[in-house]
Amino acid sequence: MTPRVSVVTTVYNGEPYFDRAIPGILAQTFEDFEFILVDDGSSDRTLDKLHEVARHDHRIRVFAPGRLGAAAAYNYAVAQAKGEYIARQDFDDRSYPDRLHLQVGFLDAHTDVGVVGGSFVQVDEIRGERFVRALPTEHAAILSAMARYIPIVHSLATFRRRAWHAAGGYPAVNNLIDLRFWLLVAKLGWHFANVPEVVGEHYIHPTSWFNRSFRYAERQRDLARVQAQIVRELELPTWMYLFALGRYAYAYIPSTFKRVVRRGMVGSPERDV
Repeated sequence: MTPRVSVVTTVYNGEPYFDRAIPGILAQTFEDFEFILVDDGSSDRTLDKLHEVARHDHRIRVFAPGRLGAAAAYNYAVAQAKGEYIARQDFDDRSYPDRLHLQVGFLDAHTDVGVVGGSFVQVDEIRGERFVRALPTEHAAILSAMARYIPIVHSLATFRRRAWHAAGGYPAVNNLIDLRFWLLVAKLGWHFANVPEVVGEHYIHPTSWFNRSFRYAERQRDLARVQAQIVRELELPTWMYLFALGRYAYAYIPSTFKRVVRRGMVGSPERDV
């Protein structure tokens, strides 16, 4: 029987994080899913442990295509999917039990929505912060927020497989793969939404692939370029280019003041927990 949802996860050297994504997905209250786990050429025991986990749950499918890199691995994972909906899940993040139930129910009820995310707990191990990000729920507010920050967290988003196909898959880039993908989907006319409930935890830590691959200032400059592209291609108000310009300065603000800037000037919807 074809599952309604395909949960797709790629992992590279994920041995320390077997207590996060896998238990969170297997504990979902919505059960009609397959769990696709793609090992992206790990050099530790990740692949062996994935096969071990798969032996205990028939919903798990493990693939090992070799080292592809992030974007190609994402596309490879989705290409294996059988479900109507694709639920993204980073290996070092955690979904709460009702995540799929909430997001699938929303997509079923809103056929114009191509991508749905949700609020989440952000655990920033670099800055020592833990807070809830209560993201905007309406399409227009989400598009506007794309010029300021990333208002759909990739690790906890569920999207229609046909939206991914129509967009040509994830773009073949190294950085901001998610935001660039959301832009492609938005230009196709799909709507975006976030459920108001907290659907999981997103971790920022110094050993992640993302933080090891890109210097912080470099990431901010690239984000500024993509945000300017979003303002231009989604025809947002021209004054929003100011947010992109502000990214260049934000990279050099002391960490102790970054939260003040995020919550005050940028309007990032956060509350401490």
